[in-house]
Amino acid sequence: MNTAGARRPGRWFTPAAVARILVVGLLVLASWSLIAADPATDEFDAAVQAAEAGDFETAVGKFSALAAADDPRGENGLAVLYLRGDGLERNVERAVELFRSAATKGLRAAEKNLGELYAEGAGVPRDEALAAHWFGLAAAQGDSGAQVRLGVMHAQGRGVSQDHARAMALFRQSAEQGNAEAQANIGHLYRAGYGVARNYVLAYAWYGVAAANGFEMGPELRESVAQLLTPSQLEQGRSVARGIWKELQAGD
Repeated sequence: MNTAGARRPGRWFTPAAVARILVVGLLVLASWSLIAADPATDEFDAAVQAAEAGDFETAVGKFSALAAADDPRGENGLAVLYLRGDGLERNVERAVELFRSAATKGLRAAEKNLGELYAEGAGVPRDEALAAHWFGLAAAQGDSGAQVRLGVMHAQGRGVSQDHARAMALFRQSAEQGNAEAQANIGHLYRAGYGVARNYVLAYAWYGVAAANGFEMGPELRESVAQLLTPSQLEQGRSVARGIWKELQAGD
C-alpha cells in the first residue's frame, strides 16, 4: 500500500496534567466513595456539591472535618482546593502532603493526582518514575485516566521501560471504560505498528470510535488514515468501528 504523504500522529493525545487537576480535580474526587449511605459519605457528597456550586467556605469546612477524621476523601478534596486556591490561599506544598496522605491510604483519586504532580513537577521535583508508580497504583484500581497516563509513559519509555504491548493493554482497559483518549491511542498504535502489526483498517476504526465518543481530534485522525484505504477497506473499517462501539455500549 502506498503510504506517501501519510500523516502520522506527532504526539500522544493526553491533556496537560496540571490543567487536568485544576479543571477536573473535583470531578475526580466526586467519583470515589468508600461506603454508600453512611454519615461520612453524606458529608463528603455535601462537600463536593458545595465546591461544585462555588460555595468554597462550606466545602473547605466539610473537607477539613473529614480530613481531621483521617478520611482520605476529605484529604484529597482539601488538597484539590489548596491546589486550585478555591476558598484557601493556594498552597501546592500542602496539597502534595494531603494527596500523599490520602494516596497511602489507597484512595485512587489521590494516587492519580499525586502521579500528575510528579509527572509535571508541580510542588514536587519532576520524577517520572514516581509518577509511573502512583499512576500504576491508581490504574490497578481501575482508574481509566491513570491507565491512559501510564500507557503513554510505556509507549514513550518515560519513567518506565518502553513496552508497547503493555501500553496497548492499558489503553484497552481504559477504552473499555469509555475513555476516548485511550481509544485514540489504540488507533495510534495500530497506525504506527507499535507492539502490534500495522493495520490501517483497525486504526481507522479506533479513531472513528474515539470521534464518536467526543475526542476532539478523532475526525481529523480518522480522515488522515482514510486516504490510505481502498473503498472496500473503508467500509470494513466502518463496520469494525460499529462493532467496537456496540461492544463498548453493551459493557456499560
